[in-house]
Amino acid sequence: MSKQRMIVTDDQLLIDMELLFNAIREANGDWQQVEKEMSAYLASVQAMAAYTQAETEVDA
Repeated sequence: MSKQRMIVTDDQLLIDMELLFNAIREANGDWQQVEKEMSAYLASVQAMAAYTQAETEVDA
């Protein structure tokens, strides 16, 4: 059975704890950097979703 590591909603990232702590370890404990990276990732996903929604509305 495969394990889900991340779920992305319109305004949230639901992240597996193991994935999160590994990211913090890779950043040498700099959790603030990991927070910035995760926030940037969420913003990127939100922008893609908004673009897709706008295109869908134009096509309708």
